[in-house]
Amino acid sequence: MKIAIVGFGFIAQKGHLPTYQSRDDLNLRAVVDPVSARREEALKLHPGIRVYETLSDLLEDCPQEIDLVDICAPNVFHIPAARQALAAGKHVLCEKPLALNLAEFEDIKQLALEKRRLLYPCHNYKFAPSVVHAAKLVRSGAIGEPLYASFQVYRVSHARGVPEWQPHWRRDKAIAGGGIAIDHGVHAISIAHSLLGGAPKQVAAHIRNLGNDKDTNLTENTALICLDWESVLVQINLTWVGSVRKSSFRVQGTEGEICIDNDDVILIDKNKNVTPCIVPTDFDDPSHSSWFSAVINDIQHHIATENYEPASLIEAGRVAEIMEKAHQSSTQGGGWLSLKLGIMNYELGKPREKTKN
Repeated sequence: MKIAIVGFGFIAQKGHLPTYQSRDDLNLRAVVDPVSARREEALKLHPGIRVYETLSDLLEDCPQEIDLVDICAPNVFHIPAARQALAAGKHVLCEKPLALNLAEFEDIKQLALEKRRLLYPCHNYKFAPSVVHAAKLVRSGAIGEPLYASFQVYRVSHARGVPEWQPHWRRDKAIAGGGIAIDHGVHAISIAHSLLGGAPKQVAAHIRNLGNDKDTNLTENTALICLDWESVLVQINLTWVGSVRKSSFRVQGTEGEICIDNDDVILIDKNKNVTPCIVPTDFDDPSHSSWFSAVINDIQHHIATENYEPASLIEAGRVAEIMEKAHQSSTQGGGWLSLKLGIMNYELGKPREKTKN
């Protein structure tokens, strides 16, 4: 598969490039970046590739040499780049968030279906080994029927971009479109899909800046999002003003609970018997490069089977609507708002196996 990267920042260089360079079935042909220093860095790290200032330049110069466009640019550029690549007949892998609202999502999804090309959101946390292991336990009925789930993501600051181009773009509303809720809420919702199956029906949220971040032009640094997920209450806590970096997830069921704490997966049954399991996952590596090969495998499967509306794309639509409605809920005092895609009840992945009495 011949690939072009759009936006050669941290996640492209540290998260995606290692997989492209280590696999014989992948051929990185080009890098697009408006900053000359980033193009030079790409040439240094991957000699022989072509570099371009714009995606238009690439598509005009070698339109037949690219199968997949990997969009790693900041959020505001995702939809324009995806639209341009799909229109040129390319498959698209797009960093999160694919879209910032439901209207954007439905528009770009329709284009992908019309062009019969794969549009794939990079929801890579679902491929984290500890999440995969926990999802298998939940679906097997190990904790009975899930009742409550909580997801905590604490960071001491927002992630910095490369120094050559607006390293603090995640705090700029015009570029990021939102703060911690979008940056990490996407992953929490994706993990919830993996662990719970089904679909959320309502969302309520409080999203704001805490501490000294009083500039109204800054994106929010803290979010509390609640989801009515069929019979499960889901709570998502996110912050960029934590004292430590930590990722932990918990699902409480009728027969026990599962906790994911970085690389630890702990199963506790209703008799308080504890079964710990260490699953090397590299949660503390912000590039998550060890998960990316599984993302590519999934992309190749969908392309080979001509499945241009995979579960991951439906999930991206749900994420876009949840983020849009969460911000709306927050501005209206934090009340519950209904979710259209939850009511439509799209199937996503395998449903939970019912616990046998």
